[in-house]
Amino acid sequence: MELEIKDIRKSYGRKLVLRQVSMHVQAGMCTGIIGANGCGKSTLLKILAGVEKAGGGSIFVDGKELKKPVREMARYAGYIPQESILIPELTVEDNLKLWAGFGDRRENKKNLARLCGQFQVEGFLKEKVKNLSGGMNKRVNIVCALIHDPALLLMDEPSAALDLVFKEELKGYINDFTSRGGSVLISSHDEGEIGACGRLWAIRDGQAFGVPETMTMTEIIAEYMK
Repeated sequence: MELEIKDIRKSYGRKLVLRQVSMHVQAGMCTGIIGANGCGKSTLLKILAGVEKAGGGSIFVDGKELKKPVREMARYAGYIPQESILIPELTVEDNLKLWAGFGDRRENKKNLARLCGQFQVEGFLKEKVKNLSGGMNKRVNIVCALIHDPALLLMDEPSAALDLVFKEELKGYINDFTSRGGSVLISSHDEGEIGACGRLWAIRDGQAFGVPETMTMTEIIAEYMK
């Protein structure tokens, strides 16, 4: 799917975080958001995931403006936040069953079996989430985001806590997802993830800027990430 946002604004009290952020996410492409810590990357992803409401602006999906973005974006997007979305006292299996209980349960069950194999979570399905390592927890969060086969993946530092093997697994999934026409919007400080993006946007002073394709990684880091 194609995503376009125009003049997105967000404040927390008197603190203005996003001021008229506009950007375009092309179908079949992994698009990256970069910027210094605290610049508003996570806030923007939460708005696009329907977790938070924007203070103003518009969101378009395939050229059509969404009238109720918070409700409608939840239908389109799979969201992997920095913080875990899992319930610590429940087992991994019970958490996954909760996520698979929404929408087409038969299709979700099929997707869940495939994803659990792909991200190797079968070995700790009976384990309580509170006992998982950071990497295990992250892998289950990724599976939760993908269960409903979303058209858009929103990823906030998705490879944090993952070892090299699963970083490559996630990279492979993203490549497969975009090859089928899916859209990915990823916030990252990982040079490998940034370098794999087809388009980069930088957030600075509450606004988004397209990063020139001619810039080297060293130039990008110096200009936008410090």
